[in-house]
Amino acid sequence: MSRDPTLLAECRALQRAVGPFPTLAALHASPEWKTLGPRFRSLLGSVRRHDPPAIPPPVPRGVVRAVHWNVEHGNWYDQVEHALLHHADLADADLLQFNEIDLGMARAGNRDVTAELCRALGRYGVWAPMFLETTLGRDDDSTTAAGRDNEESLFGLAILSRWPFGEVRVVELPSPEAVQFDLERMVGRHVALVAEVLRPGAPFVAVTAHLEVHRTRQHRAFQIRALLDALADERRPIILSGDFNTHTFDRGLWHSALHAGLVLFMTPGGALSRRFLHPDEGAHREPLFDLLKAGGFAWAPYVDYQRSLQLRFDRVDEARAWDWLARLMSPLVRWAVGRGTLRLDWFAGRGWRSAGAPPATRGRTITGLDGPGCASDHAPIVAEFE
Repeated sequence: MSRDPTLLAECRALQRAVGPFPTLAALHASPEWKTLGPRFRSLLGSVRRHDPPAIPPPVPRGVVRAVHWNVEHGNWYDQVEHALLHHADLADADLLQFNEIDLGMARAGNRDVTAELCRALGRYGVWAPMFLETTLGRDDDSTTAAGRDNEESLFGLAILSRWPFGEVRVVELPSPEAVQFDLERMVGRHVALVAEVLRPGAPFVAVTAHLEVHRTRQHRAFQIRALLDALADERRPIILSGDFNTHTFDRGLWHSALHAGLVLFMTPGGALSRRFLHPDEGAHREPLFDLLKAGGFAWAPYVDYQRSLQLRFDRVDEARAWDWLARLMSPLVRWAVGRGTLRLDWFAGRGWRSAGAPPATRGRTITGLDGPGCASDHAPIVAEFE
């Protein structure tokens, strides 16, 4: 990719600057933060735009075909691009919304993943950063980094469209910034990317957000509340998508690991599946859905309630608390974690006629592209907005 030398230099300088600070509180209390704070706000508040190699051809259909995908940073970029170009359910989509999409991370080949997808798919694109990373990442990231160092070290959100973009803005969401810096060594916050899509004769607004995973259900509801407040005056149709991390657990509490273990070990299979695949219902539902409904959004027409992520033992933070148990009963623990078939990824719409559509026209989860060694740990989802 063609690098922006000014951006690259600033990212590297900021990585070096925060390295000596063990906690976010120490960083914010330092004399250096007076100058570092504005630099981070400038870096993380920017939006990058991309044009396609040629103007995308018009389409006669009267619906917007949309794809949402958490692409696991683009670690398996070639598989992602191939699927978006050739998979029958994904190819030639009008709107594509991405979570966990990198710019200059070694784990994804130091690509500008958004720019490369815009070129490959022939789409307009916008990208906004969420975090500046100071490490190679987590989980399998060091493996896919393949000995490389990071370049810009940014990851964020992206929206691609058949039609040009008008106004684009970033909405900051309340975030566990201290957790993300102290434990994961990332500087930044969760955001939503909001873009005006200039569809001829029928403009609409596309929004994507990646909600937090480390805290409670109520924290994710706070994030949705902030987003809904930012969209309160919008009268055009809205397509909202995101990895909402609707795992139904309240993490970050003293008893979280114990409670999660008991749920995975003790809950009968049918009840556990219902809890994980229908987090918008029941005693453990995520309250963010109540807020979406109150805000005029519908999600049921666009979901088939299938798994969009399979829990893996080596990626469960709480597994560290079960270390002694895993050593004693590894097959049993792995069986319990393997029961975690989660619905984390969602579309929701406001102002679309298909809000009352029958089940046959609902959105779909695309299987076969997620899992170890596949395009991403998340499955892509698709929906049509009429």
